Amino acid sequence: MTRLEYRGKMILAPMVKVGTLPMRLLALEYGADIVYTEEIIDMRLLGSERVENKLLGTIDYIDRRDNSLVFRTCSKEKDRLVLQIGTADGDRAAAAARKVE
Repeated sequence: MTRLEYRGKMILAPMVKVGTLPMRLLALEYGADIVYTEEIIDMRLLGSERVENKLLGTIDYIDRRDNSLVFRTCSKEKDRLVLQIGTADGDRAAAAARKVE
């Protein structure tokens, strides 16, 4: 995991319902240096399965209970993405971060 440098950077601030991959990629294309995900609850990430989506060229995390998309990322945002994890337990948050590392 790369440590991000925030000084002098153009950052797409975290926003509710607008932190999905298409918006993040658009922000990067228009000059953002760092982008944020929407807040994702740790238990949803921990209960998800990592799937390589060859059609879209993405890595998807799919909730095993209902097959819904929890998180989607791609190589274009590597080392420029901040994953926001909602949690009430530091150990669970760390486990969720390791899962998507």
